[in-house]
Amino acid sequence: MKKLLTGECNEDNIFQLIDPTAFLEIAFEAEVVKALTCLFPDYWCGVFAGTFLLEGERRSADLALIHKSLSHWFVVEVELAGHSLDRHVLPQVRCFRYGEPDQTCASSLLTAFSFLSREQANGLLMYVPRYVAVVGNMPDPEWTTALRALDVQYLTVSVYRDRNGRSAHEVEGRLVARTESLGFARFSAIDNCLRMNKGCGLAPGSMQIIDQFGTPASWTVREASGILWISKDRGPALLEHESYVQIIRTFDGRISLRPSTNQ
Repeated sequence: MKKLLTGECNEDNIFQLIDPTAFLEIAFEAEVVKALTCLFPDYWCGVFAGTFLLEGERRSADLALIHKSLSHWFVVEVELAGHSLDRHVLPQVRCFRYGEPDQTCASSLLTAFSFLSREQANGLLMYVPRYVAVVGNMPDPEWTTALRALDVQYLTVSVYRDRNGRSAHEVEGRLVARTESLGFARFSAIDNCLRMNKGCGLAPGSMQIIDQFGTPASWTVREASGILWISKDRGPALLEHESYVQIIRTFDGRISLRPSTNQ
């Protein structure tokens, strides 16, 4: 049986692994929320019961992990070892990864994360990159391989307790977001540039941006009065006046534009 020692060597600092199979799913989900909230401090974690639709089937999630920059988020499925991988887990996560959110998703986000506005909740569902993660109570190489094939990430949470009833949590695995949204910029044909708020994550200077046609070009970012002005170095941007684009950054640092109706 696995044990943990924290601090000095005495009985009060020894934590023993709780049998992973002893948990009911609802109790294990509560432990997962504690673990993810503390050990992934860049994210908000909350109960999320939104429903997704794929090929006529409707499936509801367990949790959501939302990056505090609102640049990306994860739909989280909590599962116990012994659940059928092929008949339950894979159909669930396939729906979350590739399905469409229904009207319950925005309401559930607003209930779980009361600080979000409805506009932000809708933006997460419509525009912000969404990923899926499964959190299990035991490592399983077969689950990891099968989930990876669906672009779903797998983590495990283990729970320990000491003789006084204090808990400790261990998380194995990591979350990777290949793309993230930096926000939305508005184009001015008069200035031939995009305008967006300073706090988006772009630094002033020269950079390569892939435009809406998939063509890379040199752009310059300038800051003035808390606003970023992003202009193409050569040639027109070929965007409509007062139109919006979403700024997307990939894990390798590439920046691209995506036309958007968001306002």
